[in-house]
Amino acid sequence: MKNIIFIIVAVVLAASAGYVTQQLLFDNNERPVVLQKNNPGVGMQRPEFAMKDIDGTIRNIKQWDGKIILLNFWATWCPPCKKEIPAFIELQDEYGDAGLQVIGIAIDNEADVSAFMLETGINYPIMADEIETTELAKRYGNYMGALPYTVIIDKNGTVSYTFAGEMSKQHALKALQKAGLTL
Repeated sequence: MKNIIFIIVAVVLAASAGYVTQQLLFDNNERPVVLQKNNPGVGMQRPEFAMKDIDGTIRNIKQWDGKIILLNFWATWCPPCKKEIPAFIELQDEYGDAGLQVIGIAIDNEADVSAFMLETGINYPIMADEIETTELAKRYGNYMGALPYTVIIDKNGTVSYTFAGEMSKQHALKALQKAGLTL
């Protein structure tokens, strides 16, 4: 009987800790977004890479030099990843002419990514690979392998912000503004 009570108390405490952690890590609409400090990779020069996009065209990160980049690591099997993509589509539509470039790096297979792109109308370049992209995410500070993982790079190629977890449009706008995007 004591073991059962102990297990129930442990489960309740673990669930409570998980809920509190979620509330602290993820923004919601009732709280102002506070940009985190000391994020992995912040302040470093953006690592260079070249990969095939979903259409087979080789894309080099240097082709977007001079733009503010929102680099998003995601996967089709990741629910929070899929949930944030409509906000990134809107951001590309609204701020592409102002110097923003959203880039998706899918840690996934090309067939699933292509189907998802058609379904959602993604309007920015997507690269997909199941192995190379994981290593690239680490080079950008994602040492834990979290998904989604978003990196904001300023016009000078410096990583100005990283975020592990689902990013809202409000959160992204705050980070992009900090990187120099005029809203």
